[in-house]
Amino acid sequence: MDIATTQKAYFPRFVALLIGLIFCATQSVAQSDFPTVFPQPILVLDQDGLFTNSKLGQSMQLIQAEERTVLLQESRLISDAFVVEEKRLTEVRNEVSADEFRTLSEDFDKRVQAAREAQLAKDVEMQQSIDGQRRRFLVIAAPLLSEIMLKYRASAIVDQRSVLLFNRNLDITLEAIDILDRAFALNPDLAIEKE
Repeated sequence: MDIATTQKAYFPRFVALLIGLIFCATQSVAQSDFPTVFPQPILVLDQDGLFTNSKLGQSMQLIQAEERTVLLQESRLISDAFVVEEKRLTEVRNEVSADEFRTLSEDFDKRVQAAREAQLAKDVEMQQSIDGQRRRFLVIAAPLLSEIMLKYRASAIVDQRSVLLFNRNLDITLEAIDILDRAFALNPDLAIEKE
């Protein structure tokens, strides 16, 4: 028997053995502890766009802007009052003793420093309030986004900023804005309700 005939005789056995090995490997993977995962779409959302372009987000931003305006006006009034007081302190410098002026000056400096620290604390509190509103916005939006996930049988919604490239048909931002706007129309108090 020549080599070509020998190869032809063993080739079907080799193929059968290979198929058997593949089948065993497939069975062992199928019986592993890992779940079977079927591909599902992943949706993309522009979180910033949802916040800035939805009526709920715009209402929250308006509240934030009003609070910031009040804080800035308060800071300006305090600053103007200190400018007037500093000018008056400079005018009395020659009318009082050095010790008395030092006492007045130190008292003035302490009050300016205390006022600055109080305004800084209010700035920090306002930033925390803004962050809290963004979190609350996402809490309100989450059930509506879940409905969109169910509608498209998607496995996840990811923020547009975390995706390098994607098919624009997977972007649900406009649909989410529309659904959120309808929810806000039914309950405008969503913008002012606390967490």
